[in-house]
Amino acid sequence: MSKKQWPLLSDLPPDTATPVDYAYDQLARADLPELIDGMRQWFPDLAVGAGRYYSDVSFYEQRVYLKGELERDIVVYVGRYKGRIMAAICIEKNDDNLTLLGRYGVCAPEHRRTGASLFAGYIMDALADYLGSAMAYSFVTLKSKGMQAMLERDGFRAVGILPFSDREMIEGSVKHISEIIYAKHYIERTELLPVHYENMTVSVRRLWDELFGKIQDASSR
Repeated sequence: MSKKQWPLLSDLPPDTATPVDYAYDQLARADLPELIDGMRQWFPDLAVGAGRYYSDVSFYEQRVYLKGELERDIVVYVGRYKGRIMAAICIEKNDDNLTLLGRYGVCAPEHRRTGASLFAGYIMDALADYLGSAMAYSFVTLKSKGMQAMLERDGFRAVGILPFSDREMIEGSVKHISEIIYAKHYIERTELLPVHYENMTVSVRRLWDELFGKIQDASSR
């Protein structure tokens, strides 16, 4: 299957959601020191576990598509306020299964609840449309409600919970955390392989009914 290239922001429909005070652009190599410094200040808990990579310059140099450089499957967009980086969103595309993974979204505390994070919803939808993605998903901590509320505002739905899914530094100690899986579908349900109850255990059937409602086909009668 041929890979579809990331678009430039200028290739996408205009962002009319994010306040004009905030300007977003693709992460460039010159931005790395400022972004990493911000990540360490905003989220000191991410010194261990999967999150530690996001404060490590080698992650960006080896795995991220930096502006004007070799294209890779992970891209980061940084948001600026008066020229200073105050937010970022990291997204990975999978050309084989046509999905997008929101790896992280961060915002400096003083810029939360300003509308700066509205870019996240805009860019995920715009990329999904451009790339023909069927679904986008993300893992969100149960430590706080902020990111949950943001994703739900953007049309994402909680579809599962994973205890022990990551580790973070909590009050000086390394602890396992639980995360919620959020997903948003971009292709109509009629294009999805039908799901039948006979393919489910009792516990999976209960979970399906709770999350998505009862299946309306011959197998449910």
